[in-house]
Amino acid sequence: MLLPLLLAAVLSACGGDDDAVPVVVSAPVSTEPWIARSITNGAKLAVDEINAAGGLTLARDERRPLKLVTLDNASSPATALANAREAVDRKAAILITDGTGARAIGDLTDRAHLPAFVVFEGGAGLIDPQRHPTVFRLAPADAIMTRRLADYIANQLPKVAMITDDSGYGTQGRAALRDAFTVDEVQVVSDQVIPRRAQDLAPQILQAKRSGADRLVVWASAADVAATLEAVAKAGWDVPVLSGQTGEDPLIRQRLVAHPEYLSRLRFVSSRITAEMGPKPFNQFRARYERAVGVDEVGVQQDGRDVIQPPDWPMYPYDAVKLAAEAAKDAGALGAPLVQALNDGTRITGANGDQRAYNRDYHEGVSPQDTYFARYEGFEFVPVVDDPLSGTLPKVNQLR
Repeated sequence: MLLPLLLAAVLSACGGDDDAVPVVVSAPVSTEPWIARSITNGAKLAVDEINAAGGLTLARDERRPLKLVTLDNASSPATALANAREAVDRKAAILITDGTGARAIGDLTDRAHLPAFVVFEGGAGLIDPQRHPTVFRLAPADAIMTRRLADYIANQLPKVAMITDDSGYGTQGRAALRDAFTVDEVQVVSDQVIPRRAQDLAPQILQAKRSGADRLVVWASAADVAATLEAVAKAGWDVPVLSGQTGEDPLIRQRLVAHPEYLSRLRFVSSRITAEMGPKPFNQFRARYERAVGVDEVGVQQDGRDVIQPPDWPMYPYDAVKLAAEAAKDAGALGAPLVQALNDGTRITGANGDQRAYNRDYHEGVSPQDTYFARYEGFEFVPVVDDPLSGTLPKVNQLR
């Protein structure tokens, strides 16, 4: 499934004239393909739409085409930093990243006046407007999602077992979970760290079960979430499992295709797909996305129909490119003037109808009110009904 993604990125990067301005994506192409595909495809749609409208508008009505360049960071901070250097060398308009290596990237992008958007990872230490005025997040922060998760279960007085992996995503999530559970006085009876993409979690699940836990919280890669669900089922442990946004990664459904019942115990917290105004803006974005880049197939079937992934996470890189383009128009230039415009509050209406804007003191792009919980019905995920906000949200079609 990686070949079409890589080919599209190469073709996009090689197309256009020599005056084209790069939009550089640094994503985990070889290690987390769903994340990389979401980022690349969302950015590609925005680039294509801007070019179709005449290109990036700069000073004196100057217009320049954009070109998309996708670089694989392989979930390595060192590689992500090298990708950021390449973005600077290419004189990119913006850098879009899943968040790998964001702390080190900020030192580089600040010196180069290159706006960098984190569009997946939510760690608290990744965003600091005073230290790194060029780094913005357009994705839900861990502190928001984990606090929502703690609030969701706190009234049930649970005993929680935590499993996090040793990736940046897992490490940052673990810190946020511990803080959220402390605030809500949620008892943590087991806290284990596993290797990313662990092969056998039977020992960890046994230890968590023996701790007396009645909730299992997993903040880890999609492969580890799938392995956890499988190990819980094999252990005969009837326990609810909760995760972060990796819970919707198609890899989980692919791994558990023979056992959809394993998914029924999973709840995940993520950014809600549709906005307060309803589903119309997202549905319009989805139609454009699927016409331009195709339908994202999960790779499993339900009731004889293909299950498809809604383009919820591609919204963020799409909005990042559109916001940067609007800021460049306001500033009349790239580099420092573009960063200044972003920090001065350039605003757009995003793909799902939510407003996107920052200021010099706040670089978070998703509101605490914009997160929800989902569960699985077969291989489709739907909003839960036992959370006040989630229960008001419409189901998003995932069958073709």
